[in-house]
Amino acid sequence: MKPFEKGIYLLPNLMTTLALFAGFYAVIAGMNGQFELGAIAIFVAMVFDGLDGRVARMTNSSSAFGAEYDSLADMVSFGLAPALLVYQWALQDFGKLGWLVAFIFTVGAALRLARFNTQVGIADKRYFQGLPSPAAAALLAGFVWMVETNNINTGLESLMVLVLTVISGLMMVSNIRFSSFKELNLKDKVPFVTLFLVVLVFVVITIKPAMILFIVFFGYLLSGPVVTLRVIQQKRAMRRQAKRESKTTDIAPEKEAESSSHEENKE
Repeated sequence: MKPFEKGIYLLPNLMTTLALFAGFYAVIAGMNGQFELGAIAIFVAMVFDGLDGRVARMTNSSSAFGAEYDSLADMVSFGLAPALLVYQWALQDFGKLGWLVAFIFTVGAALRLARFNTQVGIADKRYFQGLPSPAAAALLAGFVWMVETNNINTGLESLMVLVLTVISGLMMVSNIRFSSFKELNLKDKVPFVTLFLVVLVFVVITIKPAMILFIVFFGYLLSGPVVTLRVIQQKRAMRRQAKRESKTTDIAPEKEAESSSHEENKE
């Protein structure tokens, strides 16, 4: 048995702690009616959650403790905080249905994180199985932020967030595949135009951050079924190709046997 390692790596776990703090602050902000600040806090948690893993890999400070701590922080920031935020914002108007829908999102995030932890090193790194919990949290937070910052009041916001919460909660535990973008190699050199496009994207986001971020993550939600269908078609094509190749290899020996038999008959 591997002995218990005393001490923890400071830098990556500090990033995780900051993500956890942002998620906790989102809950407090929602309880105080500061819904816009709560939604922004969830996006801040996403930034620090993305940094902790990268910092750990860059500094060669990955550990089992860090992985478990990150998973628990994700549960608070992307499972509990968004559910409580949207409940305080709109879902409480639906009574029992509202908190049940919020719970569906929370338990979906918990199951999604548990499944992800058991598939580390096994699953295809190109895809996520089920909607990632940070993306689901960003979808709800983006909607709240967009409505609050633009003072949208159509009377349908509560119903829309109810539907979004249910869909995102179910998507997290589904078998639908979502692109992980891990095949993108950020270490290699890229054309100058690529850097320009990245800067342009950030500039566009700063124009209407709430609306654009919501559209981006809503588009990511819709991309899941498309990616899944493409993967299924690729697998079917590979199976058909394998069957054709196996038939070809089976026919070739038969032809050789017939040819040799024909030559023997001639002799």
